[in-house]
Amino acid sequence: MAAPHPILRAAFWAFAGAIVALPAWLMFGRALAGAPVGEALLLQAFLLPGLAILIAVVVGLTVARKRVRQQRALAWRDVRLIGPWLLVIALMGVTVVDSSGGATGSALTAWLGAGWLPASESFTAIGVLVTLLGAPVLAWLQVMELGRETRARVERFVDDLNAPLLDQRARDETASFERLDGPQAGSTIRIEGQPEGDAGR
Repeated sequence: MAAPHPILRAAFWAFAGAIVALPAWLMFGRALAGAPVGEALLLQAFLLPGLAILIAVVVGLTVARKRVRQQRALAWRDVRLIGPWLLVIALMGVTVVDSSGGATGSALTAWLGAGWLPASESFTAIGVLVTLLGAPVLAWLQVMELGRETRARVERFVDDLNAPLLDQRARDETASFERLDGPQAGSTIRIEGQPEGDAGR
C-alpha cells in the first residue's frame, strides 16, 4: 500500500484538532484583531459546545473508517467535502460581531473599518446556516462511505474464506478417473466359507 500524501496526513490531525480549536477560535479569535469581546460570550458559551459536538460527529464518522485509522490520513474525498465546511466555520471567527464598552464590531471591522459591519453580520448569518445544514448532510455522506468500506471489507473476508472451497471444487471438476486394468481385472473374488452363488456380492 502506497504511503498517503503528506497533505492527507496533516488534514487528519487538523480535522481532529478542529473539534476543540474552532469553537475556541469563534469565542476568542476576534480579540486577536482588537475587536470587542463581551456581550456575545455568554451566548457563545452555550452554543459552542453544540458546535464542537457537530464537528466531532462529522470528523468521528470519517475517522471511524478502518483505512483512515490505520494510515492516520484522510482521503481526498474527505478533504473536498469537509474542508470547505470547516473553513466557513473558521471564517466566522473573523466576522462574528460583538459589543463591549460601547464598541461594536468584528475582526473584519477592526482590520477594514466600520463599513464592513453589514458584511460581517451577513456572512455570520450565512455561516451559521451552512454550519447547521452542512453537518447532517456531511454526517450522512460519511455514514454511507463507512458502510461502503465496511461492506467491501466483509466481501473480501468472505471471498478469502471461500477461496479454498472454490479451488477444491475446480480441481474436482477437472479430475478424471481411469479404469484400472491389472492382473485380476474382471476376476471374481471368493471368500473362504462363502457359498459359490454369493461370490462378488
